[in-house]
Amino acid sequence: MFELVFLSGARAGEVVPVNKSLIGGRSPDCSLEVPDANASRQHARFDWDGATLKVGDNGSSNGTYLNDQRMQGMVVAKEGDVVRLGETRIRIQHHRIPSDAHSSSIFGFKEHDTDLSQSIVMKVSESQPISMDPVMLAQRLSAIMDVSKALVNIQNMDAVFARILEKLFEVFPQADRGFLMLGETVDQLEAKAMRSRGKGVTENLSVSTTICKKALESRSAFLFNDQNSGDFDQGMSIVSLRIRSAMTIPLMVNEQILGLLQIDTPDSKRVFNRDDLGLAVAICQQAAIAVHNAKLLADVEHETTQRNNLIRYLPGALADQVKTGNVAMAMGGSTYQATILFSDVIGFTRMSESLTPERVVAMMNAYFNRMVPCITNNSGSVDKFMGDAIMAVWGVPIDKGDAASNGIAAALAMQNALVGFNSLQARDGQSMLAMGIGVNSGAVVAGNIGTEERKEYTVLGDTVNTAQRLESNAGRGHVLASKATWEAINGHGYGVAMPPLRVKNKAEPVTVFSVRGLRILNGEVVLHVPLHLDGKDVYIVRRLGDETFIMLHPADTDIVSADLISAMIGWPGTNFGRAEMIQVLPVQQGDGTLTRSQIRLKDVSLSGLISNNPIVCMRQWSEMTRTSVE
Repeated sequence: MFELVFLSGARAGEVVPVNKSLIGGRSPDCSLEVPDANASRQHARFDWDGATLKVGDNGSSNGTYLNDQRMQGMVVAKEGDVVRLGETRIRIQHHRIPSDAHSSSIFGFKEHDTDLSQSIVMKVSESQPISMDPVMLAQRLSAIMDVSKALVNIQNMDAVFARILEKLFEVFPQADRGFLMLGETVDQLEAKAMRSRGKGVTENLSVSTTICKKALESRSAFLFNDQNSGDFDQGMSIVSLRIRSAMTIPLMVNEQILGLLQIDTPDSKRVFNRDDLGLAVAICQQAAIAVHNAKLLADVEHETTQRNNLIRYLPGALADQVKTGNVAMAMGGSTYQATILFSDVIGFTRMSESLTPERVVAMMNAYFNRMVPCITNNSGSVDKFMGDAIMAVWGVPIDKGDAASNGIAAALAMQNALVGFNSLQARDGQSMLAMGIGVNSGAVVAGNIGTEERKEYTVLGDTVNTAQRLESNAGRGHVLASKATWEAINGHGYGVAMPPLRVKNKAEPVTVFSVRGLRILNGEVVLHVPLHLDGKDVYIVRRLGDETFIMLHPADTDIVSADLISAMIGWPGTNFGRAEMIQVLPVQQGDGTLTRSQIRLKDVSLSGLISNNPIVCMRQWSEMTRTSVE
């Protein structure tokens, strides 16, 4: 199964599972709405047959682009492909099917007993002669070769499954339905692909438990013909869809059972025969090899994914060692250029005193579950958790030039994620949190620190200390970046130049910027701009490529009723004018109880905030305590 991830545009960050064919376009009537003025009303097609996803243009004015190449016709999509509709980019990726997927699948099982006494049974492991005339024999052998060639070098599991059924339908023109399942026993069987001739995906196909169990346990192929009953109501077919003839063949490599395959027909005049069964067994032996090879590759990818899940919480150098299976245990370290992020919950100690320990743990786990993906999704590694604080690292051991940008992007994402988190806290009558973030870039020493009995891989140095000092001075909603980090993001950052900041163990004041925005893909800008609107707190979180904005706000807010007023600690009171409503957008998972709207402002620079030069803060640090409310 696939899912579509919006990379840009009004729905950026949203994930849409693909469980049916979709039409993508700007019309609200589309099954995949793409709020983009440059997209046609019904712009592109995403055709899903239960195993394969095909993408193509739907006669749009501006064309549909796959990996920045204009599409001609329908194309089979693969993991990582990026489709562009107008200015909106959508990545295609696999969605892992849970282990109990067959329970909610398009397939189901019927527990009735099927009479198999008249079935033709053929051992899969035994070579079966095909008794037919030489011309027919040549045609069938050619079909086997054709299937073998078609399955060579297909590495994607879903593509293998779909191709197998496609070829079987070519070889057996009487086949009306087919399905492929993986698993060694009936209880483990999981639907992987289904085909219905000329109908695409058919819902609620039920198959006989009896015949599946017999086929797997005996390692034999079954040919069942239900020709004795003249009327469906007077006879019992092997499935609930009135099947007159079916072939069920285990998929085996040597003695290992991988699953089974069935094709069937409801037409009593076009039933399968013994020769068909022998050919189907031969084809399925080739198919089983293809499934086995694809499964080996999938197992390797799964192992890699498990390792990646582990190393999301480890600094980069240790992550590389884990990947190669060569974890360095020696004490010591090396010098790297890195970006360090510290975040903490403001007023956590006082707040936790009024809560039970169980409630504190539950709340912090929910909080960390929101914050950590912001870091890992922006290529960062969590170095450690320190109570309510998080330390994250970029650029160790290799900085590809994007460590600072990724660190800032993660910090802005964290502040926006906290907005949605707090809306849920408020709904449930729980404490809302405020967070300060400090980011610094420079040289660090990374390595194993501690004793031989107890050690950890971490980063040390003045760069780390300064990042923590910035965080300790960051107020609610602040992303405080050092001059080194500000310069490293190479003019892509937007924010407020704060007064020089005196920090512990620094002789001279530190130059600090409160980052409020970062320019990313296609000129879009990720923002965290808190505002007041007629007594309510709202947030601008993005400026799109067409210079409209995305705003998060309570559902009962009339967003065009009053001017938007800046609530930033370092730049309060600035009037951004009155918004023009464009449309309400689909709610994303991280939005909590808030509504997401697309708006237009006359001043697309937000009074100069989004410009080449930072706004200069006119307040002093003494006027901006950590607990100040934005």
